[in-house]
Amino acid sequence: MDYMTIINNFTAANIEELLLASLVLSVIMLIAFLSINIKLAKVTKKYNELTEGAEGINLEELILSQGKRLNQYQSELNELKASFYQLEEFSRETISKVYFKRYNAFPDMGSDLSFSVLLVNAKNTGVLLTSIYGRDENRVYLKPIVNGNSDYVLSPEEREILNKCISS
Repeated sequence: MDYMTIINNFTAANIEELLLASLVLSVIMLIAFLSINIKLAKVTKKYNELTEGAEGINLEELILSQGKRLNQYQSELNELKASFYQLEEFSRETISKVYFKRYNAFPDMGSDLSFSVLLVNAKNTGVLLTSIYGRDENRVYLKPIVNGNSDYVLSPEEREILNKCISS
């Protein structure tokens, strides 16, 4: 017997199983083809997004130009950080807290025309301005405040607004 006859006999005897195996193999191949096709579509979409607006530029040139732009953005970001830190330092020195109190400095006078105004920065350093109003005169005092303290004697009203400032 020759080998062709053997193959023909085997095929004829097992035709149903061979067709079923062929069908299963075809379904597996179809699933694999669809899966690969979906993945290829995703990659193509990402590639098109990457190369959008870059007509005639190859991928290497595109990546190099993106790298240059990224370096440029990084240096701009570093400059912005430096400016931010300078502004932050400056803001610590500027007046950021203002407290005031109106009061009657002399019990026999009728109005709250005297006042104290505290102007300090974040380190509680600045000035305390006080105006004492009397019937015949008005006196104004300016007292330096350094780290929440003054070398000058403070009135109870001045001490009150300074304590409010320090506790906030």
